[in-house]
Amino acid sequence: RKMAAASGAATPRIPITLLSGFLGAGKTTLLRQILENKGGFKVAVVVNDVAKVNIDSKLVRERTGPPDSDLADCMELQNGCACCNASDELLQSILQLLRLSQRRGYNYDRIIIELSGVAEPKNIRREFVEAAQVEHVVMKQTQLQTMVTVVDSPSFASLYSSREDLVDRPDLCMEDGDDAEGDSERKVVDLLVEQVECADFVVLNKSDLLEGDDSMLSLRATVAAINPTASVMSCEWGKVPLETVMGPPQGSSWVASADDEDDLREAVRVAKELSKKRKGPDDAEEEHGGEHGHGHGHGHSHGHGHSHDGEPADDDCKVCAIEKDKQETTSAAIRFGITSFVYTARLPFHPKRLMQVIMQLPVKVDPQTGQLVDEWTIPDTTEEAKRMTVDDGSSEGSVMRKIIRSKGFVWVANQHRSAQYWSHAGHYFELRSLGLWWSATALTNWPDGGSGESEEVRKIAGDFARKEEDSYEWGDRRQEIVMIGIGMDQAAICSALDACLLTPQEMDTYKEQASQHDADVVRVSWEGGSPKPEAVS
Repeated sequence: RKMAAASGAATPRIPITLLSGFLGAGKTTLLRQILENKGGFKVAVVVNDVAKVNIDSKLVRERTGPPDSDLADCMELQNGCACCNASDELLQSILQLLRLSQRRGYNYDRIIIELSGVAEPKNIRREFVEAAQVEHVVMKQTQLQTMVTVVDSPSFASLYSSREDLVDRPDLCMEDGDDAEGDSERKVVDLLVEQVECADFVVLNKSDLLEGDDSMLSLRATVAAINPTASVMSCEWGKVPLETVMGPPQGSSWVASADDEDDLREAVRVAKELSKKRKGPDDAEEEHGGEHGHGHGHGHSHGHGHSHDGEPADDDCKVCAIEKDKQETTSAAIRFGITSFVYTARLPFHPKRLMQVIMQLPVKVDPQTGQLVDEWTIPDTTEEAKRMTVDDGSSEGSVMRKIIRSKGFVWVANQHRSAQYWSHAGHYFELRSLGLWWSATALTNWPDGGSGESEEVRKIAGDFARKEEDSYEWGDRRQEIVMIGIGMDQAAICSALDACLLTPQEMDTYKEQASQHDADVVRVSWEGGSPKPEAVS
């Protein structure tokens, strides 16, 4: 692609694709397949590996030829993980590639960044968002468009069931015994889930190493439940359709420009939508806790399709592929008992009762050693296992152990002004502060100054309770937790969490204690049916 002529025609920004996944998942193999079959596209590559001697970049560099060749230009990061100490170097590497293309007189069709095994895709995404906000020169010529995660299919279940930290698994993130980079104390399953959730495409590589068709069907359904907006595909030796890496995401792209709150809001929206579909059109009952005008997502339409035989398919064929893929994944999810729902409530949790429920998750720790002592593996998805639900009142038989992933906003009684983020996957659990609830945040500190014309502001305001509700005075405080599991008993899980909510008498005490804190500074008007934030004088 030659540079725009001297006529002054505007040149579109160059799309960037991020490749994520643990070492050994097959990122480099996939990248090699793309570079060898890129159909005349001009591609630049940034290789990011923790290893001091970067084997991956050497492999790619073999595809780098003289200036007039049709091969890939490559930049190698020298200083480690792009989401840690080499984040500035990542942007500088892209800038060097842009200058190289300018000197050679052409523009790239795409830049592909292969991340290290320990890299955190959310942090990389955040780097690009912040660079765009400060108008970094790189972002004037490029845009992060597509996020692809490669998964080692035969290892997924064992990694998801792992109690290990990344530092215990150098094979997943380091080469040749190098020192760990990034957050080495992070749980393996925590990063695995981030890789899967922060993706437009999830590639389940090494499908030939799984035993039986059911294994792949189950894996696809599980991954699709964890990230229902992604296109999930299986492959061998990294052989995927070209548009997986070289094209935009199916449907409207949103992952690359989202933040953590957007991710959660979209997960809530999709989980509610899927739950309603399972209930059928004749069942008007809403999600547990009711719909309260919150959970408004992006409203995008996301597809799960790909072309055939590595060649671009026409639009009609793509639509068929998307619908077929959706139906197969949905059928597999039903067969294996893989479901999701959203627990919602507009009352705070009692912290002690909440902790008792949390401890029914497989997250028990030895107080002496600080090590996890709970034995848990991701639930079996066979027909027999799906029908087996044992609840003898012990932690081992708890209905909470059927949950494989849960995340959401939590309102805890002893944290009146602070929103809490609930995140659980396998043996990993975290409940941490996200900062002030929006109702306690000055409107001038909202995105876009709190302007009612802002789409982001409208999404936030949509999370507030409506005026006719008893919880209106509490603004956007709420329980909103997405639950994903295998063979879950939704009613039992909701009952366990309902028991954690404050009683009417406890709520009276809560109101009295809340009056001693700073009053909320934002309320939302629902006149005309649309939420509009207003500063409280």
